Amino acid sequence: MNMLDVTTGATAVAMAAIQLVIFVAFAPLLTATIRRTKARLQSRRGPGLLQPYRDLAKWWGKAPLESNASGPVARHAPAVVLACILAAGLLVPFAAGRAPLGAWGDLFVVVGLLAAARFALALAALDTGSAFGGMGSSRDVAISALAEPGLVLALAGVALAAGSSDLGVMSMFGLSQGIGLLGPAHLLAAAAFAIVIVAETGHQPVDNPDTHLELTMVHEGMLLEASGRSLATLVFASEFKLVVLATVFSAAFLPFGAATEFAPAPILLGLVVGLVKLFVVGQVLALLDGSVAKMRILGLPDLLGLASLLALTGLAMQVLLP
Repeated sequence: MNMLDVTTGATAVAMAAIQLVIFVAFAPLLTATIRRTKARLQSRRGPGLLQPYRDLAKWWGKAPLESNASGPVARHAPAVVLACILAAGLLVPFAAGRAPLGAWGDLFVVVGLLAAARFALALAALDTGSAFGGMGSSRDVAISALAEPGLVLALAGVALAAGSSDLGVMSMFGLSQGIGLLGPAHLLAAAAFAIVIVAETGHQPVDNPDTHLELTMVHEGMLLEASGRSLATLVFASEFKLVVLATVFSAAFLPFGAATEFAPAPILLGLVVGLVKLFVVGQVLALLDGSVAKMRILGLPDLLGLASLLALTGLAMQVLLP
């Protein structure tokens, strides 16, 4: 069966279930490998690989505590954040060249779902009435406003080459091109997207994911008032978002290894290769966290502007020198 037929019927549901289970199971482990590598770089033992699972289980077993200023937005926003990111994960190809539910949306839908999750999280941080939550949400929205143009432009360059904004078509196009895919325009777009991943997931030099200093934190500042099941949901959503963005990067810029036909052996190979790519992305982020200092927040527009410039240059090269 050709992969073009995978997006319909029972096959699509089966592929969606498999991909969702793998993402859900692997997301905390990816975070654990990043923390372990960072600890080794700093000559520390670091937490165990199962620690993120223990943390999530501990938080999920506790009822959330709400401040007097909190309203229904802070109460229901964690579920909205997680739902948006889970939906985005099913629109991205992973083991195969086609996304399980790719017929339901393209790259713009994926970007929109991630933006909706960010918007809900920022509203929840503001709704708690915390000064640090407001500061963290304002910083996160500002960073995202600078990063999203680079994200869209980088993917637009690949979409232009593939002739479609469907991530599955873009992935299949990359598989058909082979090593010829890695031209100058493609590499520029990939570099821009890599910078965006660092910014969107809160790693160095944009943010320190392990900091607890309120005056410098960005993403963590929005979680200060969350507790219990709400905290577990938001932390897991953050871990899942890293998996989704890394998978988008793999599908658009390095689709090699994905299955091109629906058969057990190619799908299994695609799953293994996909997990290896996610692990490599995580290790690169860990190396950045362990070797690069956090930038001053006033310097972030230059870094994120560089991402947009690289993506725009790649897009121009794609138009002028296809």
